[in-house]
Amino acid sequence: MLLLAFTALGRPASASPPPHTPVSRPAQDTVNRLMSPGIVQERPRTTARDDAAIVQAIEHKIKCTCGCGLDVFTCRTTDFTCTTSPAMHRAVLARLDSAMTAEQVVSAFEGQYGQSILMQPPRRGFNWAAYVMPFAALVAGLALLSWLMRRWVRSPRPGDRAVGETPAADLGTPSADAELQRLQRELEGFEA
Repeated sequence: MLLLAFTALGRPASASPPPHTPVSRPAQDTVNRLMSPGIVQERPRTTARDDAAIVQAIEHKIKCTCGCGLDVFTCRTTDFTCTTSPAMHRAVLARLDSAMTAEQVVSAFEGQYGQSILMQPPRRGFNWAAYVMPFAALVAGLALLSWLMRRWVRSPRPGDRAVGETPAADLGTPSADAELQRLQRELEGFEA
């Protein structure tokens, strides 16, 4: 609202918004050329089967091989210039049509392309390190930190005394005995 007020202040009162200007002929030709079937890929309409939950689940698990780094579902629904993700989508549908389960379809893609096709490394073999090591390192770091802090808090520094602590050498001196007697007399005076 405030932005609109400042914008209105900068404009003269008699100025009206510019009338709609038609797109120039060369600009329209450029748009038409870019929209031609040879430039932008025309895709078939999506059906309910294309967006079925099982298809989405499978396509979210496998990576598009076009190099974008996205999963197949995201690539085929956002990057309309990619020709790889629609082909992989058709392969997913064909494998589902051949009575394969979702796990079998993902395993077939893994067998064809290797583990690099998977969006997440499988939880087996050496790949467990990718899942376990961050937590193990965190626990080890916290244990080391707590051990160091306990050691740091408990260890006395040379020359430090605890509150109320009197060194043994000072207890037997005449001035210490006199001070103790004076304190006892003062305490007896308060009790009476």
